[in-house]
Amino acid sequence: MKKIVLAVLGGILMTTATAHAEHKLLVTDVLDKKQVEAQALFEYSHTKGDITDLGESGKRTLNAAESLYSVGVGLGHGLEVSASIPYVFSERDKEQMPDFGTQDKRDGFGDLALQAKYRLVGGEEAPYSVVAGLGLKFDTAGDSQAGTGTTDVIPFIAASANLGHHNTPYAIYRATIRNHDEYDTHTLSVGFEKELNHTVTLDAKVDANFNTATRDVTANEDFNFELSSYLQVAHNFYVLPSVAYTVATDYRSKDGAARAGSADGFRAGFSLYYLF
Repeated sequence: MKKIVLAVLGGILMTTATAHAEHKLLVTDVLDKKQVEAQALFEYSHTKGDITDLGESGKRTLNAAESLYSVGVGLGHGLEVSASIPYVFSERDKEQMPDFGTQDKRDGFGDLALQAKYRLVGGEEAPYSVVAGLGLKFDTAGDSQAGTGTTDVIPFIAASANLGHHNTPYAIYRATIRNHDEYDTHTLSVGFEKELNHTVTLDAKVDANFNTATRDVTANEDFNFELSSYLQVAHNFYVLPSVAYTVATDYRSKDGAARAGSADGFRAGFSLYYLF
């Protein structure tokens, strides 16, 4: 009897060790009922560009080390809800002019955000999937920490296609609508996910962000070119390294006194992801 029990336990352990892990990292994936996912993102970014103020030219440099913590749960029937909150370890926004310089500092917790996502058609094994969702970011942090000072409404829709051989292109449209006369952002994203094997998946994505004009500042655009990977390190546990190149077009104050020229930079980081 003892040998039989040991053989059964050994078989269970071997099956667990070799089982194909799960994740819900594609934007059109929706958690099943009672499934829970948790993710922690850690990221460093650097951006620099030219500025002009009252006819004098200078440089602006932004360095930030920040994180984002999120948890989601599946409610069944194609519905998922999640909550997230950022934490800024250090953000330094420096402007250097010929005769003077300024530096703004920001750190602490950011604003709490909630999101609901619903599968309209398709599924993980379907030839294509479409999901729609709505996010709400509340002004919870205040000016003393790392909040934006706005309440945002964020509707989005995303679609993906299963081309076979673990090739999955996808596209996303997202609108970020802000109050207090701040600019709105319309984001178009296209990406391609390729699973190389059971433990490594590559993901390439391009984001185009169109920022509307406000009462004081003209409209502008910024673009992100990102390459990331899903690396399975244990059953249902993943590490996601990523790198991105960022570029933004110029914008100016409507009174003509100040102008921010085109800027570029990079972003690098990693996420820890677990599906319960």
